[in-house]
Amino acid sequence: MKRFFLMLLWGVLLSSAAGAELRLLPWSENVCRAARFEANSSGRMRITDDPAEKAVRIEVEFPPGADRWVYPYLRLRAPESLAGVERIRFEFRTETEVTCRFAHVMFGEEKPYFKLPAPKTEYQAVTIDVASAVRRPETIAALRIGMNPDAPKLTWFIRNLEFFGTREPARVTDASLAVDAGAPGAAFLQGETLKFRLDPLAARPSRWTLKNWKNETVRQGEWADAELTLDPLPNGYYALELAGFTGVRTFAVVPDPRRRPPNPGLYFAMDSAQSWLARPFTDNPRLVPNAYEAVSELARRAGLRIVRERMHWKETEPAPGVFDWKQYMRNAELLSARGVEVSGMYHNAPAWAKNGEDAMLPADLLATYDFAKKAAETFRGKMTVWEFWNEQDSTGFTAEGAWDYAAALKAAYLGFKAAAPELPVAIGGYAGTDNFAYADAVMRNGAGEYFDIFNIHTYDSIRDYPEFMETVRSHMKRFGIEKLPVWFTEHGSRMEGAGRLENWVPGLKMHSPDQEMLLAEFLPKAMLTLQNLGAARDFFFVLPPFNEFGGRKDWGMLRRDFTVKPGYAAFATLVDKLGTATPEGEVKLGDGLKGYLYRQKDGSRTLVYWSCSFIDTDAPVASVYMAVVPAEQSAKDPLERSFRLPGARRRLSGVDLFGTPLEADSWNVTAIRFPAMLDHVTGLRPDISARRPGTGKSAAKPGLDKTVVFRTELSDGFETFDSRDFAAVKNPGAKFKLQVWNLSDRPKSGTVRASGGRFAGLPGEITLPPFGKREFELAFTREDGAKPELRIDGLFNGSRTTPLVIPLVALPGVGASARRMEMPRMLKPENWRVNSSGDTEIFYDAAEKAIAFRTRFAPGTEDRWSYPEFLLQLPRESQQGLFGVAFEVKVSPAAGVRQMALMAVRSRENERGHYVTLRVPVPGEEWQERFVSYLTPHLKPEKIQQLRIGVNVLSDDVTVYLRNIRFIYK
Repeated sequence: MKRFFLMLLWGVLLSSAAGAELRLLPWSENVCRAARFEANSSGRMRITDDPAEKAVRIEVEFPPGADRWVYPYLRLRAPESLAGVERIRFEFRTETEVTCRFAHVMFGEEKPYFKLPAPKTEYQAVTIDVASAVRRPETIAALRIGMNPDAPKLTWFIRNLEFFGTREPARVTDASLAVDAGAPGAAFLQGETLKFRLDPLAARPSRWTLKNWKNETVRQGEWADAELTLDPLPNGYYALELAGFTGVRTFAVVPDPRRRPPNPGLYFAMDSAQSWLARPFTDNPRLVPNAYEAVSELARRAGLRIVRERMHWKETEPAPGVFDWKQYMRNAELLSARGVEVSGMYHNAPAWAKNGEDAMLPADLLATYDFAKKAAETFRGKMTVWEFWNEQDSTGFTAEGAWDYAAALKAAYLGFKAAAPELPVAIGGYAGTDNFAYADAVMRNGAGEYFDIFNIHTYDSIRDYPEFMETVRSHMKRFGIEKLPVWFTEHGSRMEGAGRLENWVPGLKMHSPDQEMLLAEFLPKAMLTLQNLGAARDFFFVLPPFNEFGGRKDWGMLRRDFTVKPGYAAFATLVDKLGTATPEGEVKLGDGLKGYLYRQKDGSRTLVYWSCSFIDTDAPVASVYMAVVPAEQSAKDPLERSFRLPGARRRLSGVDLFGTPLEADSWNVTAIRFPAMLDHVTGLRPDISARRPGTGKSAAKPGLDKTVVFRTELSDGFETFDSRDFAAVKNPGAKFKLQVWNLSDRPKSGTVRASGGRFAGLPGEITLPPFGKREFELAFTREDGAKPELRIDGLFNGSRTTPLVIPLVALPGVGASARRMEMPRMLKPENWRVNSSGDTEIFYDAAEKAIAFRTRFAPGTEDRWSYPEFLLQLPRESQQGLFGVAFEVKVSPAAGVRQMALMAVRSRENERGHYVTLRVPVPGEEWQERFVSYLTPHLKPEKIQQLRIGVNVLSDDVTVYLRNIRFIYK
């Protein structure tokens, strides 16, 4: 008995001690505020502080037919953490009686969720034992508290949200966490008070040091209070260091855009993608509250007049005629309120508008028309340009032929123009020029009548821009659209390589400070080069933080804490100094130097100049997403070079890359790798004139009815290929469906015409109902001597239509005109060069009579690829006039192969150089014949110097076998 009472007393003492240690954590005292909660709902949501209730008030209204849920985010800001939290307490109630299917607290992505009691109109207290509710508290970056109501409207309250624990919180000694800049994203406008606040959990520093981007000390002082206010600084990029702290608090001072006249046609733009990239991701411990507002305000502060945004069609119209504009409308409103317009783009058609699970483009052209019309009406005045689709030439966004994209583009264009005739429409941004045969095929379908802006993307090297733009101009001239403006709606850098540092988000990489400076160097060089080559508008990719390629590639002008990188300040400087200037062209300043001359509105001239680095002269390594840039490719060496300007010697003033004022001796100007600008230069003329951008559209063709649109669905009697720019007829009488759409409000009568072969089932005169279609089953047989295309057009109500054109090709063996070159040299191991992310052995397999490439990958290798290189013996093995490459292939094991490709490379460099990727259907473990077509006009076969043939795999060990390799010439 005595023993029992002693044990009981000991338990009470332990319990009392534990209870005494449990205390309210200091950081939780100000958590229950509206500013800390982020909207997250299937309806329109409003979060405010309610003084009468002493609570956070949450209101939501759901659109008709929506799946009703409301779970606002409470994001933990570093150093806040559930590590050490033992209990969470709060009270909640609804304003009116409501039935809820569910009510939960969600900790990150962990399941099961913590179940809340059924909501009532009086406050209910909730206590959560963290150890029971959360498996790994230290990994949780955000909580969601809410419910799934049955009512179309809901108002509810949460108050007294508190976190209790036993541990003394660790003092923060990382300056990037400890110091909060008093400006969105740490981007101050010139004239704003430069105020910095110390986090309550931070250790108190004794001294601070302010440095500029050159690492020069600008000021020093004592940190006396919780806040530090600096005297005004010139525009620039700075770092605040604290004695005894790791890291730095970087910040920018940028020009106030309100102090200069607006330029609606501003060349400098950005892809913001904020509806996707600023969403409240639960795994980011440093995401700012209300990230949509933060990105919108940072867009304004950068001086942007237009950004590019994206939508998912399937999200916004989940059922026919049921629209839910979600965060897309909210962001459009946030940007519009700040004077920033949006170039709207969408893809991902809903299942009900497509034809089959594997389809990506819409098959229902009336639905395509209706959605475009509704979107243009809904966002009118906010989204002032529309693009139809994204990178349609890439298999990541379309699986259908170029002719299918052209049909959908026509329908969307008509819908956009029905809502707002003045609205400019851009063709979807092509992924580049590597597969321009696809773009040619789109244009052969009469697509040039259905867009006002030519739209393309590039992530190429600056050195390749002239050739890139020449390819674009050649394509446009070939189809009579050379007067159209060229927009780059995505333009980014691969030169800095994969991120070198571990990110705050687990599993992601981020730029090192040196890589951030490489990006800041690349941005103005790249944007100014494209402008002088004739681009009309350039959207740099991308404003918010974004990781790609397994998390290794770090994009974005903002870090994951939404503070600005140096490139942001460089962009703001371009807008401020050159936003209203006209490019006049390139000035030859000397070896290793680059200069561009700009004419300002007042007639004066500004010279932009820099010293060339590998950013200007090199290509990124082929495996840029898998490897870091070599250490010698750094921004640390300024690469100083000097030049003399003509005329009398004088002092000139200007600004550096980040807008900080500078002065220079006109007879001894020092250029470094980072562009700078000198104002009021005289005596200079461009050695290479800038190309003027297109500004208009060719006159409309008379007698053309754009509203009759043809679309087809091919049977398996046709074969299409990954390039999706042509088809092959496999047998006579190949069947296909022909759809004839009337996308107007008037009935149309007319005839359908066909050429390119024999057609069975072609109708006579037909009548099309308003906003309707007719469908016909046809059969097609190619005829000798006919033009290699299947072409459909028509005449309706006396007006011509635009055509449907499917380019056709006959594969090797069909005709006798092809010349073959056997390639026994490609079966000899000594003629190949290793190129892989693993350990590759190249050998001849006598039993298989094949060349074999075995690659083993080290454990932990994330990107597993092997593309051995074969250097061509020129001119004997010239690719000029090549129809394609034929070979037999097998792979072991086949299960882990993600893709196979042949890369045609224009240089002899190992792993580098400009190349065009030609996809190869993934092989199996038995021998299969493959043919890789060179029917891509801009492949430029005569420039090919080496071939890479290989695979991307998931397995640790793979062997690829090739034999019977032949070059097939036309």
